[in-house]
Amino acid sequence: MRMTEHLKMVFSEEGKLTNFQKLCKNLNRGSDIYEFDAEGRERHVSRAEANKAVQKVFMEICGLEEKDLKSAKTRRRAEQDHAREIFEIIEEEIDFKINEGFENNEWFNEFVEKKNLALGDANEFVVNHDFLFVVGDYSGDNHDITMQQYGEGEVVPVKTEPKTVKIGKDIDLIILGRIDFAKWIDRVAASYVQYVQSMVYAELKGAATQLPSDMKDTGALSPATKSRFDDLIEKVANVNGTDVIVMGTKTALKHITALADVNWASDSQKESIASTGRLGSYEGTTLIEIPQRLVPGTRTVAVENDVLYIIPVVEDKFVKFVDEGETEIFEVTEKGKLIDDFDTYEMSRRMGADVVLGSYFGYWKF
Repeated sequence: MRMTEHLKMVFSEEGKLTNFQKLCKNLNRGSDIYEFDAEGRERHVSRAEANKAVQKVFMEICGLEEKDLKSAKTRRRAEQDHAREIFEIIEEEIDFKINEGFENNEWFNEFVEKKNLALGDANEFVVNHDFLFVVGDYSGDNHDITMQQYGEGEVVPVKTEPKTVKIGKDIDLIILGRIDFAKWIDRVAASYVQYVQSMVYAELKGAATQLPSDMKDTGALSPATKSRFDDLIEKVANVNGTDVIVMGTKTALKHITALADVNWASDSQKESIASTGRLGSYEGTTLIEIPQRLVPGTRTVAVENDVLYIIPVVEDKFVKFVDEGETEIFEVTEKGKLIDDFDTYEMSRRMGADVVLGSYFGYWKF
């Protein structure tokens, strides 16, 4: 955290900053929340008490008292003067939550090689194969894959661009105590994680269009098509010399139970079908669920429910994702605003993804 002279004054009491940071971490990162006094002694508190403590510190940073909360003009001017200092606290927690969202995402980690520049990673990926590579550059809502040849050992960088979220007058609502601070942090971080999942899925979907015909198949899964599905799994495993996994949405994975009367399934697998509606594995092949979501602002699903991906378990993962690792919140000033309007704030984080197809994968469409 960059400490201004004003922040140094707010947190001048010994241990106050450290204890406040501990409170925020407990609030945002676990169910057990503790408040700490100047001597570091802890006291278990409720979420409501923790949020009230965060609100109180934000009010101190803005130089506001309880009586000032009734005046929108007073709050607006105080927030304009001290918004940057509040952002210093919020940005750190959002960074943690976004990174946590990436690390705990199973399907993301199976085929995405991630670099975080804030943690000292270099924006470069070494190509370890000597055949054709499909390189896709994702930008905004446009997805345009181009073909390029890379030689073994060549370094491939990934272009990053700022991805921005408008957060409006949320800062004011936190100070008023109308927003749960931890839930707001979670919502912002989840928005970024879902955006990245969509971006990476678009890369995966685009890479599938470049696969050779013998790595793709179509048709409803049934006892009649089981041998073809099994052949595709075996082919992907043999081409790459490694084990494979099958990925798809929960709805897509349910189709696998139609390959037979699940007579081949073990008792534990049948229990999985009964409890979740889908298998946890298929004849020794691990199944991983791609999280489904709606396209923001619509009722349209973002991930296809009629596709399964057969992915080789290789060290050289074919989706390359770069996250510059630092979230920045900044104020957007607009001319002609009404005197009682609150400033708009935007949250920005630079990231990018490419496909480097050094390992063929399988694609089955129902």
